[in-house]
Amino acid sequence: MNWRTITLHGGASISRIANTYEVQDRRIPGTKYKVKVLERGLGDFLAMPNVCVKNNAGEPDWIAGLGRTEFEALQDIIDRMNESLISAERLTPEDFEWSDPHDF
Repeated sequence: MNWRTITLHGGASISRIANTYEVQDRRIPGTKYKVKVLERGLGDFLAMPNVCVKNNAGEPDWIAGLGRTEFEALQDIIDRMNESLISAERLTPEDFEWSDPHDF
């Protein structure tokens, strides 16, 4: 049996955790963040970081990476994180929002 064919009994979708990565970046307090990559039932991949940069209103601006492969999704989220970090000026620890540690 394939995990994609599991009967969900009313559930909307199912994903499998393909991998979890730690990315070191000196621009982020603590110098590293985690990225969880999910293989979705459709066959593509979604990468989610455990940290985000807050927007100008002080609200978390969560982003995700997409790809046809695990590594495309990972590269996409690393590129998007870099764009978020570059676009923000003089980041302090208060400029970041961290996900619940239990999610990673």
